[in-house]
Amino acid sequence: MQKIEKWRVEELSLVLDQLAEFLIKGNNREWANVFLHFDSESRKIIQAEKFDIDELKKLVRNIKNCLSGSCSLIEVELQHENPVEKAMINRKFSEGKALLFSILEDLENRMVEFLS
Repeated sequence: MQKIEKWRVEELSLVLDQLAEFLIKGNNREWANVFLHFDSESRKIIQAEKFDIDELKKLVRNIKNCLSGSCSLIEVELQHENPVEKAMINRKFSEGKALLFSILEDLENRMVEFLS
């Protein structure tokens, strides 16, 4: 049986929203829109009357696809006219990506069904 509590998806939503904010501050509206879309999808899962594990699996897979490959989000460096602000945004953005990886890994582990 899967062990995914609603708050775990809410945590995912918060991190997605936070990453979108950093992307907007770092003048990367295109990637921000991608993460705002993922956030919207996570909120639909949260607000649904019945928890849809298949939708969550699809969302996790789509997010992971954005984090891999040659033109992935991993390669993005955020920009800002103030060098101190740029460094801070990129540091927080990097920390946010690390947290996102951790959340995605945890969700994937919890989506595995064990047979008894």
